[in-house]
Amino acid sequence: MNLDWDATYRQARKKLEDRLSDYRLLHSISVSDVAAMMADRYGVDVEKARIAGLLHDWDKNLTDEELLTRAKRFKIELVSAGEDMAALLHAQTGATAVALEFPDLPLDVIQAIARHTSAAPDMTDLDMIIYIADMIEPLRSQGNLTPLRTIVGKVPLDYLFLKSFEMTMEHLIRRHRFIHPDSLKVWNSCIMRERH
Repeated sequence: MNLDWDATYRQARKKLEDRLSDYRLLHSISVSDVAAMMADRYGVDVEKARIAGLLHDWDKNLTDEELLTRAKRFKIELVSAGEDMAALLHAQTGATAVALEFPDLPLDVIQAIARHTSAAPDMTDLDMIIYIADMIEPLRSQGNLTPLRTIVGKVPLDYLFLKSFEMTMEHLIRRHRFIHPDSLKVWNSCIMRERH
């Protein structure tokens, strides 16, 4: 079945207007734009990147309680770490909800949404693009993101993801935040790939 990407984008954007705060909606549109640009530069499907970027924060405005309830309903495995982990749930609950809301979306788009916070050891190019675009989109002002933004398209995507993930890990450590066990697996996987 051929998906009408433009119609799906318009429908998704309209639904997000009712789900997200004004800032979060603008962030999602910005991530979509950056993801599409990166996909073009790295030879990845631009339409998939554009829609995954737009929908990545589908559940972001839910409360911790709502996310925990949704995770249980969707049978998403929870990691016991209190408030730090509830915020990460929006990627997985959002991906599951998006798959139900837009059943014609390809599975790799759903996976990229699910992996945009804690990542995974076997990140695809689309997964990496959504993770990075979420971090470097122009509305984000936390941290010094200029070095990452300036190397997009100039370095291999794997390297750009490693540098982005490294920045995330440093941020968590500096703030004395819980690091999801899956994130440690991702880090170790990145280092192993870099050494070979």
